[in-house]
Amino acid sequence: MNKKLLVGPPLTLILVVVVALIFLALALGFLFIDDFNVSEPPGMEGGSVCSPTGGIDEKSWNNTLESKGGVFSGYGDEIKKAAHKHGIDPVLMLAIALHETANGTSDAVTFRNNPGGLMNPDGSGLMIFDTLGAGLESMANTLHNRIVQDGLNTIEKLGEVYAPLDAANDPTGLNQHWVPIVKENVASLGGLTMECETTNVEIIGDQAWVLPFTKHITSCFGERWGRPHNGIDIAFPGVEGQSAAAFMDGKVVVSEFNNGGYGNLVVLQHDNNIKTYYAHMSKRSVPAGTKVKAGQEVGRVGNTGASEGAHLHFEIRVVDEPTNPLPFLKDFNLTFNAGGSNCPAP
Repeated sequence: MNKKLLVGPPLTLILVVVVALIFLALALGFLFIDDFNVSEPPGMEGGSVCSPTGGIDEKSWNNTLESKGGVFSGYGDEIKKAAHKHGIDPVLMLAIALHETANGTSDAVTFRNNPGGLMNPDGSGLMIFDTLGAGLESMANTLHNRIVQDGLNTIEKLGEVYAPLDAANDPTGLNQHWVPIVKENVASLGGLTMECETTNVEIIGDQAWVLPFTKHITSCFGERWGRPHNGIDIAFPGVEGQSAAAFMDGKVVVSEFNNGGYGNLVVLQHDNNIKTYYAHMSKRSVPAGTKVKAGQEVGRVGNTGASEGAHLHFEIRVVDEPTNPLPFLKDFNLTFNAGGSNCPAP
């Protein structure tokens, strides 16, 4: 009897203390749970912030470089130049560089001029560059290979390569933060300008300009090099990988690699027996049978087929007859290369 009295109260007291500790832990968890979760910035669930104008928000770009750019603070123009040269989004490039270098302060970028965690192919560690400009050029080229050539055209897809969640060299799980932090950087820079639903496609009436990146025409409709040129060529430095847009609402009737010289080719059927052709692309974004809206992406500019440089070849055919596209495009304020075949004087 005395033993029961001696054992009972301590056990009861222990149980009370344990229950109290559990409730205390739960309460603290609810108070501080946000501190232990990495969440995406508002409006970015499942995606990324897009620039409302489709172009760089210069104010946000400059403010971010000034406030947390580190060694990149004086390299804004070089980053844009390298990105445009390789057909990638400058905002995405800078957002990744900021994360990879602890906002421009890591030893890799300050002592090795390496802005993107670039590794030597032989596995000997981080690459070393003579100048930061050279490092930025190499990073832009690498991103081009991943985004344009390999099709890793979202932050999530890039994260699978830059920071795989099951990586053996990530025992503490830091890689899980790569995608959210890059997206935070994108938001602070004003939003993506490429690979985004919001783009700066110009639409006039029921027609859209087919290559938002540039309106520079380098070759026009008519005889060229002794044979017919059935459309216009649109090109400018950095055009490779840029989005090609549907001229009007229509249906994809061809989406294939064409061995006759067009390379990656998409053909749309529109009303009034009009077809439009988009050729030499690096990739096709829509399969045959798809209905598209004016301004919707149909592919990415490339250099496939009988092509001597990255450009978009665009044709309009009426009742299957090649027709000069320029009268259809007169409201889009195009520019022409000096000496461009059959083009109006610049």
